[in-house]
Amino acid sequence: MRPRALVFSLVVLLAPADSLAQDPPEYSLAVQLVQQQQWPQALDHIRNLRQQYPGNPKVGNLEGLALLGGGESGKAAAAFQQVLAARPDFFPALKNLAILEWQTKRPLAAEHTEQALKLEPRDAILNAYGALLELKKNEAAAASSRLDLAGNAISAMPPEIEMHLAYLLGRNSLYQRAAHVYQDIAARGVHSPTLTYNLGLAHYLAADYEDAIHTLEEAESRSRSVDNLNLLAQAYEKNHQTQLAIDRLREAIALAPSDENSYLDLATICIDHNAYPLGIEIVQSGLKNKPASEKLLFELGVLHALSGEFDQARDEFRRAGKMAPGADLPIAALELADIQQNGRKDTLQELRRNLKQKGDSAILCYLLGSSLVHNGAHPGTAEYAEARAVFQRALRLDPKLPYPYIELGKMYEQEGKIIEAIPLFERAALLGPRDPSSYYHLARDYQKLKQPQKASQMLNKLKELEQRGREFERVGLTGPEGQS
Repeated sequence: MRPRALVFSLVVLLAPADSLAQDPPEYSLAVQLVQQQQWPQALDHIRNLRQQYPGNPKVGNLEGLALLGGGESGKAAAAFQQVLAARPDFFPALKNLAILEWQTKRPLAAEHTEQALKLEPRDAILNAYGALLELKKNEAAAASSRLDLAGNAISAMPPEIEMHLAYLLGRNSLYQRAAHVYQDIAARGVHSPTLTYNLGLAHYLAADYEDAIHTLEEAESRSRSVDNLNLLAQAYEKNHQTQLAIDRLREAIALAPSDENSYLDLATICIDHNAYPLGIEIVQSGLKNKPASEKLLFELGVLHALSGEFDQARDEFRRAGKMAPGADLPIAALELADIQQNGRKDTLQELRRNLKQKGDSAILCYLLGSSLVHNGAHPGTAEYAEARAVFQRALRLDPKLPYPYIELGKMYEQEGKIIEAIPLFERAALLGPRDPSSYYHLARDYQKLKQPQKASQMLNKLKELEQRGREFERVGLTGPEGQS
Protein backbone atom coordinates (compact mmCIF):
# COMPACT_ATOMS: atom_id res chain seq x y z
CA MET A 1 0.00 0.00 0.00
CA ARG A 2 1.25 3.51 -0.70
CA PRO A 3 2.73 5.36 2.33
CA ARG A 4 0.56 8.40 1.49
CA ALA A 5 -2.62 6.39 1.89
CA LEU A 6 -1.27 4.89 5.11
CA VAL A 7 -0.83 8.31 6.68
CA PHE A 8 -4.58 8.89 6.62
CA SER A 9 -5.35 5.36 7.81
CA LEU A 10 -3.07 5.85 10.82
CA VAL A 11 -5.20 8.74 12.03
CA VAL A 12 -7.64 6.15 13.36
CA LEU A 13 -5.08 5.17 16.00
CA LEU A 14 -6.01 8.37 17.79
CA ALA A 15 -9.65 7.31 18.03
CA PRO A 16 -10.72 6.51 21.61
CA ALA A 17 -11.25 2.88 22.54
CA ASP A 18 -12.62 1.42 25.73
CA SER A 19 -10.12 -1.46 25.92
CA LEU A 20 -7.06 0.23 27.42
CA ALA A 21 -7.71 3.17 29.70
CA GLN A 22 -4.02 4.06 29.47
CA ASP A 23 -1.87 2.56 26.72
CA PRO A 24 1.01 0.51 28.15
CA PRO A 25 4.55 1.19 26.89
CA GLU A 26 4.45 -1.94 24.68
CA TYR A 27 1.42 -0.63 22.80
CA SER A 28 2.87 2.86 22.38
CA LEU A 29 6.07 1.34 21.01
CA ALA A 30 4.09 -0.74 18.50
CA VAL A 31 2.25 2.39 17.35
CA GLN A 32 5.56 4.20 16.95
CA LEU A 33 6.99 1.35 14.86
CA VAL A 34 3.93 1.36 12.59
CA GLN A 35 4.18 5.10 12.14
CA GLN A 36 7.87 4.68 11.26
CA GLN A 37 6.87 1.95 8.77
CA GLN A 38 9.07 -0.65 10.47
CA TRP A 39 6.64 -3.43 9.67
CA PRO A 40 8.42 -6.65 10.85
CA GLN A 41 9.39 -5.15 14.22
CA ALA A 42 5.89 -3.71 14.64
CA LEU A 43 4.27 -7.08 13.98
CA ASP A 44 6.53 -8.80 16.53
CA HIS A 45 5.44 -6.32 19.22
CA ILE A 46 1.77 -6.56 18.21
CA ARG A 47 1.80 -10.36 18.50
CA ASN A 48 3.09 -10.04 22.05
CA LEU A 49 0.34 -7.50 22.76
CA ARG A 50 -2.31 -9.89 21.44
CA GLN A 51 -1.15 -12.52 23.94
CA GLN A 52 -1.30 -10.00 26.76
CA TYR A 53 -4.63 -8.46 25.70
CA PRO A 54 -6.55 -11.12 23.73
CA GLY A 55 -9.53 -9.82 21.79
CA ASN A 56 -8.61 -6.18 22.26
CA PRO A 57 -9.99 -4.31 19.18
CA LYS A 58 -7.37 -1.57 19.31
CA VAL A 59 -4.55 -4.10 19.11
CA GLY A 60 -6.31 -6.00 16.32
CA ASN A 61 -6.79 -2.81 14.33
CA LEU A 62 -3.10 -1.95 14.75
CA GLU A 63 -2.15 -5.40 13.51
CA GLY A 64 -4.26 -4.85 10.37
CA LEU A 65 -2.44 -1.57 9.69
CA ALA A 66 0.98 -3.19 10.14
CA LEU A 67 0.05 -6.04 7.80
CA LEU A 68 -1.27 -3.54 5.28
CA GLY A 69 1.92 -1.52 5.44
CA GLY A 70 3.92 -4.67 4.85
CA GLY A 71 2.00 -5.35 1.64
CA GLU A 72 -0.19 -8.17 2.96
CA SER A 73 -3.60 -6.71 2.13
CA GLY A 74 -5.41 -10.05 2.39
CA LYS A 75 -4.13 -10.70 5.93
CA ALA A 76 -4.83 -7.07 6.83
CA ALA A 77 -8.46 -7.42 5.74
CA ALA A 78 -8.72 -10.63 7.79
CA ALA A 79 -7.35 -8.80 10.87
CA PHE A 80 -9.92 -6.00 10.52
CA GLN A 81 -12.70 -8.54 9.97
CA GLN A 82 -11.65 -10.46 13.09
CA VAL A 83 -11.97 -7.27 15.13
CA LEU A 84 -15.40 -6.55 13.65
CA ALA A 85 -16.64 -10.09 14.26
CA ALA A 86 -16.36 -9.39 17.99
CA ARG A 87 -17.04 -5.64 17.85
CA PRO A 88 -19.16 -4.74 14.76
CA ASP A 89 -19.34 -1.11 15.94
CA PHE A 90 -15.58 -0.58 16.31
CA PHE A 91 -15.28 2.34 13.95
CA PRO A 92 -11.48 2.45 13.31
CA ALA A 93 -11.40 -1.14 12.03
CA LEU A 94 -14.57 -0.68 9.98
CA LYS A 95 -13.22 2.49 8.41
CA ASN A 96 -9.85 0.92 7.58
CA LEU A 97 -11.52 -2.18 6.14
CA ALA A 98 -13.79 -0.06 3.92
CA ILE A 99 -10.86 2.01 2.59
CA LEU A 100 -8.78 -1.12 2.00
CA GLU A 101 -11.66 -2.72 0.11
CA TRP A 102 -12.00 0.32 -2.15
CA GLN A 103 -8.29 0.24 -2.93
CA THR A 104 -8.26 -3.50 -3.61
CA LYS A 105 -11.62 -3.49 -5.46
CA ARG A 106 -13.36 -5.85 -3.04
CA PRO A 107 -17.13 -6.24 -3.43
CA LEU A 108 -18.11 -5.25 0.14
CA ALA A 109 -16.46 -1.80 0.00
CA ALA A 110 -19.78 -0.01 -0.53
CA GLU A 111 -21.58 -1.89 2.24
CA HIS A 112 -18.83 -1.28 4.79
CA THR A 113 -18.56 2.39 3.80
CA GLU A 114 -22.26 2.90 4.42
CA GLN A 115 -22.02 1.10 7.79
CA ALA A 116 -19.07 3.26 8.85
CA LEU A 117 -20.84 6.46 7.79
CA LYS A 118 -23.79 5.55 10.00
CA LEU A 119 -21.36 5.50 12.95
CA GLU A 120 -19.50 8.68 11.94
CA PRO A 121 -21.57 10.62 9.36
CA ARG A 122 -19.10 13.50 9.15
CA ASP A 123 -15.89 11.52 8.66
CA ALA A 124 -14.05 13.29 5.84
CA ILE A 125 -12.35 10.44 3.97
CA LEU A 126 -15.40 8.17 4.23
CA ASN A 127 -17.54 10.93 2.76
CA ALA A 128 -15.11 11.10 -0.17
CA TYR A 129 -15.74 7.41 -0.83
CA GLY A 130 -19.43 7.90 -0.07
CA ALA A 131 -19.53 10.45 -2.90
CA LEU A 132 -18.46 7.68 -5.26
CA LEU A 133 -21.43 5.60 -4.13
CA GLU A 134 -23.86 8.46 -4.70
CA LEU A 135 -22.44 9.23 -8.14
CA LYS A 136 -22.79 5.62 -9.23
CA LYS A 137 -26.49 5.95 -8.38
CA ASN A 138 -26.65 9.27 -10.31
CA GLU A 139 -27.46 11.12 -7.07
CA ALA A 140 -25.60 14.32 -7.90
CA ALA A 141 -26.99 16.43 -5.04
CA ALA A 142 -26.16 13.80 -2.42
CA ALA A 143 -22.67 13.40 -3.87
CA SER A 144 -22.11 17.16 -3.68
CA SER A 145 -23.11 17.17 -0.01
CA ARG A 146 -20.67 14.37 0.73
CA LEU A 147 -17.85 16.16 -1.09
CA ASP A 148 -18.52 19.28 0.98
CA LEU A 149 -17.97 17.14 4.09
CA ALA A 150 -14.93 15.46 2.55
CA GLY A 151 -13.09 18.70 1.81
CA ASN A 152 -9.39 18.12 1.18
CA ALA A 153 -9.63 14.47 2.24
CA ILE A 154 -10.07 13.50 -1.42
CA SER A 155 -6.28 13.85 -1.61
CA ALA A 156 -5.99 10.73 0.57
CA MET A 157 -7.52 8.62 -2.18
CA PRO A 158 -5.18 6.76 -4.53
CA PRO A 159 -4.87 8.73 -7.80
CA GLU A 160 -6.68 6.06 -9.84
CA ILE A 161 -9.70 6.21 -7.51
CA GLU A 162 -9.64 10.01 -7.49
CA MET A 163 -9.53 9.92 -11.31
CA HIS A 164 -12.64 7.71 -11.26
CA LEU A 165 -14.31 10.17 -8.88
CA ALA A 166 -13.61 13.01 -11.33
CA TYR A 167 -14.96 10.94 -14.22
CA LEU A 168 -18.19 10.18 -12.35
CA LEU A 169 -18.58 13.85 -11.44
CA GLY A 170 -18.35 14.74 -15.10
CA ARG A 171 -20.82 12.03 -16.04
CA ASN A 172 -23.25 13.55 -13.53
CA SER A 173 -22.74 17.05 -15.04
CA LEU A 174 -20.87 18.32 -11.95
CA TYR A 175 -18.18 19.82 -14.15
CA GLN A 176 -16.76 22.40 -11.73
CA ARG A 177 -16.32 19.74 -9.08
CA ALA A 178 -14.73 17.43 -11.64
CA ALA A 179 -12.25 20.17 -12.56
CA HIS A 180 -11.41 20.67 -8.88
CA VAL A 181 -10.66 16.95 -8.46
CA TYR A 182 -8.51 16.83 -11.60
CA GLN A 183 -6.59 19.86 -10.30
CA ASP A 184 -6.06 18.09 -6.99
CA ILE A 185 -4.63 15.04 -8.78
CA ALA A 186 -2.25 17.25 -10.77
CA ALA A 187 -1.18 19.04 -7.57
CA ARG A 188 -0.13 15.66 -6.17
CA GLY A 189 2.43 15.34 -8.95
CA VAL A 190 0.43 13.14 -11.32
CA HIS A 191 0.84 14.27 -14.93
CA SER A 192 -0.43 12.67 -18.11
CA PRO A 193 -1.95 13.83 -21.41
CA THR A 194 -5.26 12.21 -20.42
CA LEU A 195 -5.39 14.07 -17.11
CA THR A 196 -4.62 17.41 -18.78
CA TYR A 197 -7.23 16.89 -21.50
CA ASN A 198 -9.88 15.87 -18.97
CA LEU A 199 -9.11 18.94 -16.85
CA GLY A 200 -9.45 21.17 -19.91
CA LEU A 201 -12.68 19.43 -20.88
CA ALA A 202 -14.13 19.82 -17.38
CA HIS A 203 -13.33 23.56 -17.44
CA TYR A 204 -14.89 23.84 -20.90
CA LEU A 205 -18.09 22.03 -19.92
CA ALA A 206 -18.33 24.18 -16.79
CA ALA A 207 -18.20 27.23 -19.13
CA ASP A 208 -14.86 28.26 -17.56
CA TYR A 209 -13.43 28.96 -21.00
CA GLU A 210 -10.43 31.00 -19.87
CA ASP A 211 -9.31 28.21 -17.53
CA ALA A 212 -9.82 25.67 -20.30
CA ILE A 213 -7.71 27.77 -22.65
CA HIS A 214 -4.94 28.18 -20.07
CA THR A 215 -4.85 24.44 -19.31
CA LEU A 216 -4.85 23.33 -22.95
CA GLU A 217 -2.40 25.96 -24.18
CA GLU A 218 0.01 24.89 -21.46
CA ALA A 219 -0.38 21.28 -22.59
CA GLU A 220 0.21 22.27 -26.22
CA SER A 221 3.46 24.00 -25.25
CA ARG A 222 4.74 20.59 -24.10
CA SER A 223 3.30 18.26 -26.73
CA ARG A 224 1.10 18.64 -29.83
CA SER A 225 -2.28 16.88 -29.80
CA VAL A 226 -5.16 17.03 -32.27
CA ASP A 227 -7.69 16.40 -29.50
CA ASN A 228 -6.27 19.25 -27.43
CA LEU A 229 -6.27 21.60 -30.42
CA ASN A 230 -9.88 20.79 -31.30
CA LEU A 231 -11.07 21.38 -27.74
CA LEU A 232 -8.92 24.50 -27.49
CA ALA A 233 -10.56 25.84 -30.65
CA GLN A 234 -14.03 25.28 -29.18
CA ALA A 235 -12.99 27.09 -26.00
CA TYR A 236 -11.67 30.06 -27.99
CA GLU A 237 -14.87 30.23 -30.04
CA LYS A 238 -17.02 30.14 -26.89
CA ASN A 239 -14.80 32.88 -25.46
CA HIS A 240 -15.52 35.06 -28.56
CA GLN A 241 -11.96 34.67 -29.89
CA THR A 242 -12.89 33.32 -33.30
CA GLN A 243 -9.61 33.95 -35.10
CA LEU A 244 -7.68 32.03 -32.43
CA ALA A 245 -10.20 29.18 -32.77
CA ILE A 246 -9.58 29.12 -36.54
CA ASP A 247 -5.81 29.17 -36.00
CA ARG A 248 -5.91 26.16 -33.67
CA LEU A 249 -8.10 24.18 -36.08
CA ARG A 250 -5.74 24.93 -38.95
CA GLU A 251 -2.90 23.64 -36.78
CA ALA A 252 -4.92 20.49 -36.05
CA ILE A 253 -5.53 19.95 -39.77
CA ALA A 254 -1.82 20.38 -40.51
CA LEU A 255 -1.00 17.90 -37.74
CA ALA A 256 -3.52 15.27 -38.90
CA PRO A 257 -4.92 16.02 -42.39
CA SER A 258 -7.06 12.87 -42.44
CA ASP A 259 -8.87 13.64 -39.15
CA GLU A 260 -12.37 14.71 -40.19
CA ASN A 261 -13.24 16.33 -36.84
CA SER A 262 -11.04 19.38 -37.40
CA TYR A 263 -12.75 20.13 -40.73
CA LEU A 264 -16.18 19.60 -39.16
CA ASP A 265 -15.40 21.94 -36.27
CA LEU A 266 -14.13 24.59 -38.65
CA ALA A 267 -17.23 24.21 -40.84
CA THR A 268 -19.41 24.60 -37.74
CA ILE A 269 -17.76 27.93 -36.99
CA CYS A 270 -18.54 28.99 -40.57
CA ILE A 271 -22.19 27.99 -40.11
CA ASP A 272 -22.39 29.86 -36.81
CA HIS A 273 -21.22 32.99 -38.59
CA ASN A 274 -23.35 32.41 -41.73
CA ALA A 275 -20.17 32.07 -43.81
CA TYR A 276 -21.46 29.18 -45.92
CA PRO A 277 -19.09 29.54 -48.93
CA LEU A 278 -16.08 29.40 -46.60
CA GLY A 279 -17.59 26.34 -44.93
CA ILE A 280 -18.03 24.61 -48.29
CA GLU A 281 -14.41 25.35 -49.14
CA ILE A 282 -13.20 23.84 -45.85
CA VAL A 283 -15.28 20.66 -46.16
CA GLN A 284 -14.23 20.13 -49.76
CA SER A 285 -10.62 20.40 -48.60
CA GLY A 286 -11.33 17.72 -45.98
CA LEU A 287 -12.89 15.43 -48.56
CA LYS A 288 -9.68 15.55 -50.61
CA ASN A 289 -7.95 13.90 -47.66
CA LYS A 290 -10.85 11.66 -46.62
CA PRO A 291 -13.19 11.22 -49.62
CA ALA A 292 -15.24 8.42 -48.02
CA SER A 293 -16.24 10.43 -44.93
CA GLU A 294 -20.01 10.23 -44.46
CA LYS A 295 -19.85 13.05 -41.88
CA LEU A 296 -18.03 15.43 -44.22
CA LEU A 297 -20.40 14.62 -47.09
CA PHE A 298 -23.39 15.27 -44.86
CA GLU A 299 -21.89 18.55 -43.62
CA LEU A 300 -21.30 19.60 -47.23
CA GLY A 301 -24.96 18.86 -47.97
CA VAL A 302 -26.02 20.99 -45.00
CA LEU A 303 -23.87 23.89 -46.18
CA HIS A 304 -25.28 23.69 -49.72
CA ALA A 305 -28.83 23.56 -48.32
CA LEU A 306 -28.17 26.60 -46.12
CA SER A 307 -26.87 28.37 -49.23
CA GLY A 308 -30.11 27.52 -51.07
CA GLU A 309 -28.30 25.12 -53.41
CA PHE A 310 -30.74 22.24 -52.97
CA ASP A 311 -29.72 20.20 -56.01
CA GLN A 312 -26.14 20.04 -54.77
CA ALA A 313 -27.36 19.41 -51.22
CA ARG A 314 -29.39 16.39 -52.38
CA ASP A 315 -26.37 15.00 -54.23
CA GLU A 316 -24.22 15.19 -51.10
CA PHE A 317 -26.94 13.71 -48.86
CA ARG A 318 -27.30 10.79 -51.29
CA ARG A 319 -23.54 10.22 -51.25
CA ALA A 320 -23.53 10.36 -47.44
CA GLY A 321 -26.39 7.86 -47.32
CA LYS A 322 -24.42 5.42 -49.50
CA MET A 323 -21.44 5.68 -47.17
CA ALA A 324 -23.62 4.89 -44.13
CA PRO A 325 -26.53 2.64 -45.21
CA GLY A 326 -29.39 2.72 -42.74
CA ALA A 327 -28.36 5.99 -41.08
CA ASP A 328 -31.41 8.17 -40.43
CA LEU A 329 -29.86 11.63 -40.75
CA PRO A 330 -28.80 11.66 -44.44
CA ILE A 331 -32.15 10.17 -45.48
CA ALA A 332 -34.15 12.67 -43.45
CA ALA A 333 -32.05 15.58 -44.65
CA LEU A 334 -32.51 14.49 -48.26
CA GLU A 335 -36.27 14.44 -47.77
CA LEU A 336 -36.22 17.82 -46.06
CA ALA A 337 -34.22 19.28 -48.96
CA ASP A 338 -36.95 18.00 -51.30
CA ILE A 339 -39.61 19.61 -49.14
CA GLN A 340 -37.75 22.91 -48.85
CA GLN A 341 -37.41 23.19 -52.61
CA ASN A 342 -40.47 21.43 -53.97
CA GLY A 343 -42.90 21.05 -51.07
CA ARG A 344 -43.30 17.35 -51.85
CA LYS A 345 -45.87 15.97 -49.43
CA ASP A 346 -45.11 12.34 -50.24
CA THR A 347 -41.81 12.71 -48.40
CA LEU A 348 -43.76 13.33 -45.20
CA GLN A 349 -44.87 9.71 -45.27
CA GLU A 350 -41.26 8.65 -45.74
CA LEU A 351 -40.21 10.73 -42.73
CA ARG A 352 -42.99 9.14 -40.67
CA ARG A 353 -41.81 5.66 -41.70
CA ASN A 354 -38.21 6.47 -40.81
CA LEU A 355 -39.30 7.86 -37.46
CA LYS A 356 -41.33 4.75 -36.76
CA GLN A 357 -38.23 2.63 -37.39
CA LYS A 358 -35.95 4.94 -35.35
CA GLY A 359 -38.28 6.30 -32.70
CA ASP A 360 -35.48 7.62 -30.50
CA SER A 361 -34.19 10.22 -32.96
CA ALA A 362 -34.72 13.82 -31.81
CA ILE A 363 -33.44 15.10 -35.17
CA LEU A 364 -36.01 13.07 -37.11
CA CYS A 365 -38.78 14.35 -34.82
CA TYR A 366 -37.68 17.92 -35.42
CA LEU A 367 -37.42 17.43 -39.20
CA LEU A 368 -40.88 15.87 -39.40
CA GLY A 369 -42.38 18.77 -37.43
CA SER A 370 -40.55 21.31 -39.61
CA SER A 371 -41.77 19.57 -42.74
CA LEU A 372 -45.37 19.59 -41.52
CA VAL A 373 -45.15 23.31 -40.76
CA HIS A 374 -43.50 24.01 -44.12
CA ASN A 375 -46.34 22.22 -45.87
CA GLY A 376 -48.92 24.53 -44.35
CA ALA A 377 -50.01 22.98 -41.05
CA HIS A 378 -52.00 25.60 -39.16
CA PRO A 379 -53.81 25.74 -35.81
CA GLY A 380 -56.81 23.46 -35.55
CA THR A 381 -55.59 20.86 -38.07
CA ALA A 382 -54.41 17.32 -37.41
CA GLU A 383 -51.07 18.13 -39.06
CA TYR A 384 -50.56 21.05 -36.68
CA ALA A 385 -51.26 18.83 -33.68
CA GLU A 386 -48.84 16.23 -35.07
CA ALA A 387 -46.15 18.86 -35.55
CA ARG A 388 -46.53 20.07 -31.95
CA ALA A 389 -46.38 16.50 -30.67
CA VAL A 390 -43.17 15.64 -32.54
CA PHE A 391 -41.50 18.88 -31.47
CA GLN A 392 -42.33 18.06 -27.84
CA ARG A 393 -41.07 14.52 -28.37
CA ALA A 394 -37.82 15.88 -29.80
CA LEU A 395 -37.28 17.89 -26.60
CA ARG A 396 -37.89 14.84 -24.43
CA LEU A 397 -35.32 12.89 -26.46
CA ASP A 398 -32.75 15.70 -26.55
CA PRO A 399 -33.46 18.67 -24.24
CA LYS A 400 -30.33 20.43 -25.52
CA LEU A 401 -31.52 20.68 -29.14
CA PRO A 402 -32.49 24.36 -29.56
CA TYR A 403 -34.60 24.24 -32.74
CA PRO A 404 -37.75 22.53 -31.40
CA TYR A 405 -37.97 25.23 -28.71
CA ILE A 406 -38.07 27.87 -31.45
CA GLU A 407 -40.77 26.03 -33.42
CA LEU A 408 -42.94 25.49 -30.33
CA GLY A 409 -42.48 29.15 -29.41
CA LYS A 410 -43.67 30.18 -32.88
CA MET A 411 -46.74 27.96 -32.44
CA TYR A 412 -47.61 29.72 -29.20
CA GLU A 413 -47.16 33.07 -30.98
CA GLN A 414 -49.61 31.96 -33.67
CA GLU A 415 -52.11 31.19 -30.93
CA GLY A 416 -51.55 34.56 -29.27
CA LYS A 417 -49.90 32.98 -26.20
CA ILE A 418 -46.93 35.30 -25.97
CA ILE A 419 -46.18 34.63 -22.29
CA GLU A 420 -45.96 30.89 -22.99
CA ALA A 421 -43.72 31.49 -26.04
CA ILE A 422 -41.07 33.61 -24.31
CA PRO A 423 -39.54 30.88 -22.05
CA LEU A 424 -39.14 28.64 -25.10
CA PHE A 425 -37.29 31.31 -27.07
CA GLU A 426 -35.16 32.10 -24.02
CA ARG A 427 -34.20 28.45 -23.70
CA ALA A 428 -33.37 28.28 -27.41
CA ALA A 429 -31.20 31.39 -27.11
CA LEU A 430 -29.32 29.80 -24.21
CA LEU A 431 -28.71 26.56 -26.13
CA GLY A 432 -28.00 28.21 -29.50
CA PRO A 433 -26.68 31.69 -28.70
CA ARG A 434 -25.57 32.35 -32.28
CA ASP A 435 -28.99 31.72 -33.87
CA PRO A 436 -30.56 35.15 -34.41
CA SER A 437 -34.14 33.85 -34.74
CA SER A 438 -34.57 33.43 -30.96
CA TYR A 439 -33.55 37.02 -30.29
CA TYR A 440 -35.77 38.30 -33.10
CA HIS A 441 -38.85 36.61 -31.65
CA LEU A 442 -37.96 37.69 -28.11
CA ALA A 443 -37.55 41.33 -29.19
CA ARG A 444 -40.93 41.27 -30.93
CA ASP A 445 -42.70 39.52 -28.04
CA TYR A 446 -41.26 41.85 -25.38
CA GLN A 447 -42.46 44.81 -27.46
CA LYS A 448 -45.96 43.33 -27.52
CA LEU A 449 -45.82 42.95 -23.73
CA LYS A 450 -44.71 46.59 -23.44
CA GLN A 451 -41.33 45.72 -21.97
CA PRO A 452 -39.11 48.06 -24.03
CA GLN A 453 -35.95 47.53 -21.97
CA LYS A 454 -35.94 43.77 -22.56
CA ALA A 455 -36.88 44.25 -26.20
CA SER A 456 -33.92 46.62 -26.58
CA GLN A 457 -31.59 44.05 -25.04
CA MET A 458 -32.67 41.46 -27.60
CA LEU A 459 -32.23 43.92 -30.46
CA ASN A 460 -28.72 44.63 -29.19
CA LYS A 461 -28.03 40.90 -29.27
CA LEU A 462 -29.13 40.81 -32.89
CA LYS A 463 -26.85 43.74 -33.73
CA GLU A 464 -23.96 42.04 -31.94
CA LEU A 465 -24.48 38.83 -33.94
CA GLU A 466 -24.63 40.81 -37.18
CA GLN A 467 -21.46 42.72 -36.29
CA ARG A 468 -19.58 39.53 -35.37
CA GLY A 469 -20.69 37.96 -38.65
CA ARG A 470 -19.28 40.93 -40.58
CA GLU A 471 -16.05 40.73 -38.58
CA PHE A 472 -15.75 37.02 -39.37
CA GLU A 473 -16.16 37.68 -43.07
CA ARG A 474 -13.56 40.45 -42.86
CA VAL A 475 -11.01 38.31 -41.04
CA GLY A 476 -11.71 35.15 -43.05
CA LEU A 477 -9.77 31.95 -42.64
CA THR A 478 -6.34 33.45 -42.17
CA GLY A 479 -3.50 31.46 -40.73
CA PRO A 480 -1.73 32.14 -37.45
CA GLU A 481 -0.26 35.64 -37.17
CA GLY A 482 -2.11 36.72 -40.29
CA GLN A 483 -0.53 34.14 -42.62
CA SER A 484 -2.90 32.92 -45.33
